[in-house]
Amino acid sequence: MNNNLLIVDDERKIINSLKRELKHGGYAIYSATQGEVGLNILKKHDIAVVLSDYMMPKMDGITFLEAAKQLKPDVVRLIITAYGSLDNAMIAINRARIFGYLTKPWSSDALRGTIANAFEHYNLIQENKRLQKIMDEQNQLLKRFNMNLENMVHERTAQLEEAFREGIMMLAVAVEARDDVTGEHVKRIYDLTRRICLKLGMSVEESERIGFFSMVHDIGKIHIPDNVLRKPGHLTDKEWSIMKEHTIMGEKILGRKSFYQTAREIARSHHERWDGSGYPDGLKGESIPLTARIVIIADIFDSLTHKRSYKEAWSKEDVFAEMKRQSGSIFDPEILEQFFEMQEVEPIRKARKM
Repeated sequence: MNNNLLIVDDERKIINSLKRELKHGGYAIYSATQGEVGLNILKKHDIAVVLSDYMMPKMDGITFLEAAKQLKPDVVRLIITAYGSLDNAMIAINRARIFGYLTKPWSSDALRGTIANAFEHYNLIQENKRLQKIMDEQNQLLKRFNMNLENMVHERTAQLEEAFREGIMMLAVAVEARDDVTGEHVKRIYDLTRRICLKLGMSVEESERIGFFSMVHDIGKIHIPDNVLRKPGHLTDKEWSIMKEHTIMGEKILGRKSFYQTAREIARSHHERWDGSGYPDGLKGESIPLTARIVIIADIFDSLTHKRSYKEAWSKEDVFAEMKRQSGSIFDPEILEQFFEMQEVEPIRKARKM
């Protein structure tokens, strides 16, 4: 706590009288008989309160206190004068922003009370500044801590996401490898699905998410026996019923977490048809989830253009022709139109006029 007081008065006897009045206040008192000397004391010492005479030669009290304010803005400024008037008080307040105004002769109680209030005011301001500094420092520490924490969380999230993606990819490829020797089908489905989503105007993030989950569209096939899944010829009615169960099994494998909602709807509904003749629910038109309507286009296109155990690869021209023919029956016509634009294929509406 600062208890340094500076008294500036051109009369030494006034200074001495003031010191006697305040000797029991616990103050460290500095004094000067000229404003210039008082300013030098302010520069050298940590003064809390300045009490200045109003009328002094060379530099009057108001000028001195203005200079003191510029030099040490926090110093509490008081003025004492034998020429007390409202005008003088207003000048002192407006120019030097003084805290208190005393007259000569002074009242001992008024003097001590004013000085005590001035120190209380100064020390309160300094304590507020000290607390503000501590708070600012703590805020900076907290900010740095939060930044470090965010970086750690971001790094850990990235690691978990990478591990998650690798796990999903490995699972999808492992399942697909039972039906596709290379296991590359799911990677091509991912790319096609993502590109269709972008073509439809979806965000990069949404397109990436749907594309990624498209890779597990056939995850339910893990439960289909090899003699059915890899049968080179046509399936019997019983075998076909078993094969169709992979959609429901895929949905069950993907659990109930909200994070996998898109993956579940793709797994269950990617064999639904626009005209309602698909499975497992016989959904029709826009009642089929949009994600599933996108994935079925990518899935059938890739399946037809690549060799499987039960068929040879089709030419792209034959695939495009067949997909045009199935527009409105298997495929959502609008999404298929966008897919053809991606492939630079003649639009369906023109093909129908021929």
